[in-house]
Amino acid sequence: ETELERLVLNALPALVRQEVTAERGRLYRAVMMRLELPLLRHVLDFSGGNQLRAARLLGINRNTLRKRLRVLGLLPHASARNGTSA
Repeated sequence: ETELERLVLNALPALVRQEVTAERGRLYRAVMMRLELPLLRHVLDFSGGNQLRAARLLGINRNTLRKRLRVLGLLPHASARNGTSA
């Protein structure tokens, strides 16, 4: 058992209780977003903001990374960038 596994196992019961109360029927998505957001922030910081490098470190396609960043609110939506409304 790694340190990360111990941390997750210790934090998971409280996180599940909290998310079950707040996000009925969306537990998986709610928990994964709470893990994904800090992971993506850290990897982007580690890569100096270089999305291609960050995607390679994560083992995902750059477009997939950009989509996840947009969904999580770390990138503006394409319509906002272009000055158009959605």
